[in-house]
Amino acid sequence: MGPIDALKMALAKEEESIKLYQEFAAEPTAAQDIFEFLIAEEEKHRIFIQKKIAEFTRY
Repeated sequence: MGPIDALKMALAKEEESIKLYQEFAAEPTAAQDIFEFLIAEEEKHRIFIQKKIAEFTRY
């Protein structure tokens, strides 16, 4: 497995986490704020990984 494959795997995991946290955040609970925070963090990770994939595939 090369670095691009590893990044694509990481990207898929980030996207899975975002979907899971969105499901949890959709339910009104005391932890809703936490899930919204986690969604924002995972989005940052997703964007970072996408940029790295773009950098590796540019060459």
